Amino acid sequence: MCKIGDIIAVPNFIGDGNNLVNTHYFVVVNDKNGKIEGLSFDIIGTVMSSFKSNKHKKLKLKYKENIEITEDEGKINNCSLKDGYIKAEQLHYFSKKKTTYFVVGQVDGDVLIRILERMQYLDTKGKLKQNIENIKNKVNCQKML
Repeated sequence: MCKIGDIIAVPNFIGDGNNLVNTHYFVVVNDKNGKIEGLSFDIIGTVMSSFKSNKHKKLKLKYKENIEITEDEGKINNCSLKDGYIKAEQLHYFSKKKTTYFVVGQVDGDVLIRILERMQYLDTKGKLKQNIENIKNKVNCQKML
């Protein structure tokens, strides 16, 4: 079971444009049961990504949607995180029953607060993107093998 602030690895999920995406990490921002467009969910996660270079870092941090996270602001399996960013505008809805996922770590409380505050700000600007494809369909993990 996962809880708010956990970092989860989702081996295969449906991303933007209905594309099947390989393993990616998410920060859980909601673990309560809910419904969206009549579909049940019990996980909402925001995508985590790492920086590929200093140029990439500067580019990504120009966007208000992205929140920097440093290696000392969380743990993945008792190891430090890599410096990276969280895409606070992208909300991915999952069902624990339909989704294969693994809890691999957690972010610090202040990081979670920054994410939630940024989400509220982005919501007031109409910039939140909701991806519900993963609760519409059970992702076939065998497709990626």
